[in-house]
Amino acid sequence: MRSDQSDEGTSIRYYGLDALRAVAMALGIVLHAALPYFNTYEKWPSDGGESLAIWVVFEFIHIWRMPLFFILGGFFGALIVQKRSWKAYRNQRWRRIGLPLIVFLPLIALVMPYIWLYGLQGSFRGGVEIESHFNPWHLWFLFHLLTFVIVMTMWNLGRQLFSILIPSNAIRIVWRSSARALLRVIYFPVPVTLSVILMIVFIPSGAELIGNPPASFAYFLFGYGLFHHPRMMRSIKHYWVAYIVSGSVGFIVYLWTVPQVVDIYSSGGENDSLGLVFIGLKVGCAVTFSLGLIGFAEQRLNTYNSSWRWLADSSYWVYVSHLPIVTFVTFLMFKISAPSEVKFLIAIFATFLITLATYRFFVRRTFVGVILNGRSYEKETAETRAR
Repeated sequence: MRSDQSDEGTSIRYYGLDALRAVAMALGIVLHAALPYFNTYEKWPSDGGESLAIWVVFEFIHIWRMPLFFILGGFFGALIVQKRSWKAYRNQRWRRIGLPLIVFLPLIALVMPYIWLYGLQGSFRGGVEIESHFNPWHLWFLFHLLTFVIVMTMWNLGRQLFSILIPSNAIRIVWRSSARALLRVIYFPVPVTLSVILMIVFIPSGAELIGNPPASFAYFLFGYGLFHHPRMMRSIKHYWVAYIVSGSVGFIVYLWTVPQVVDIYSSGGENDSLGLVFIGLKVGCAVTFSLGLIGFAEQRLNTYNSSWRWLADSSYWVYVSHLPIVTFVTFLMFKISAPSEVKFLIAIFATFLITLATYRFFVRRTFVGVILNGRSYEKETAETRAR
């Protein structure tokens, strides 16, 4: 899940985006540590209290984190295709996504139902429904990415068939001109068209990505095209502050809107206008925050740093392994009388410590590290410094 493709024969490394992805992956710990401390309407075991501060932190991270992942997934997919080939893209994604799913999904599916049971009733005694072992939990993100690999492969085959079946240069010219015109509108520094497209595909799921692969794919496609639009990338780097400020303003309005939407729909009512405003705010914040953070990372962090590199290498392990740890730690503290914010911080710190320590001593130089990150950290670091 790293941006370098040195084991695939390429030499480009986006240090800033590496650091950004490492931070975004690590923030999954913060998100899952937050869930017991505000009202999730029985979607998550609760500690009994509600913290406004923790809810705001959760909403802020949640609104841009997964959109950013899918944008970066498309961006680096385009990098592999351009520097190598479509075959290299398929093979690389299978090794970095398919194999980790095969290895880690059974373990997560086996352990999480029992931890969940402990969170609900305070003990491991009791029956666990067999269906709960088929829940992908937080690894749903990898399923989406694998699906996109298949879709992109089919798109490439369709493009080749189009060239064969439509020999007319005139038709090709019209098609390419129309596509370029559309892309100019989408990859405009003010992302209005992108936000409108995303709003349309988001409506069925109420702006959530987990059950809406078309919306995830829309972010992925935008990231794929972003790699081929260096002018847009330069604008993002130059105007990253404007994107962050715009996202912050929208986020404040979003926080005001959320309770109203929840109250209306939880009571069985409907308000289509408010629902569209809610989706529009969520999409707008996701886009502007994602672009702003990408611009910030490439503008301010785009140099080699050994600490960021180590964190980037560890981030995939942190992502796949953190959920059982952070949920068990938070559920374990249900019986402790302490402020929610204190327990929230303890859960974050403990999970970070455990995941980073296990990576350092048990994963980094083992076959698990190879499955997650390819070649060894030391060899790639030496090559990077030599360049």
